[in-house]
Amino acid sequence: MKKRKLFAKILILVLLLAITWGFIWSWSITKTVRKNNSDDKMKNQHAIVKNIIATETKEEKKYWEFYAKSGEYDSEHNSVILNDVIGNFYDKDENVVVSFKSSKGTYDEKTKKVELNGDNLFVGKDGSQLYADKLIWQGQDKDILANGNVQFIQPNKLVTKSERAVFNSTLTNFKIIGKAKVKVYTDDETKKKYTQL
Repeated sequence: MKKRKLFAKILILVLLLAITWGFIWSWSITKTVRKNNSDDKMKNQHAIVKNIIATETKEEKKYWEFYAKSGEYDSEHNSVILNDVIGNFYDKDENVVVSFKSSKGTYDEKTKKVELNGDNLFVGKDGSQLYADKLIWQGQDKDILANGNVQFIQPNKLVTKSERAVFNSTLTNFKIIGKAKVKVYTDDETKKKYTQL
């Protein structure tokens, strides 16, 4: 009888140890899954923000800045969707080289790319004006890409309309692409006529 009780106690102890080991083992295995689930929740964060002001600097010099009336941050894509945006891009001496406004935009934190969609206007420091459905600015040393209904006006020089265009970051050099019209003008009356192409 004593041997049976001892055997039963050992059997219960072995079962308890096996169950305990099973819980510890399953907890250990699902730790990675639990961590990934919590990381997924953290990866997909959204925040709606009003009155956004953002500035990027490099080596303590202002690179660009913008203000948006509202926006939405998407942590999964590391981007900010902007509404009613105005801003400036600066040269290496922190002089404004281009100012812009747009009804909608996106800023990508990883690539530092600013993409503007909607009623877009870029104005260069020489008074040049660039209108397009979509404008992409990727930095001082990169070209500005313009797509869709591109119109560029250089003061006292010319008006261009095209499907696409590529501009340097100060709007002083450009290349028009696709179906295009170019008119040279010398006075305001002619300019009005050409801007209505």
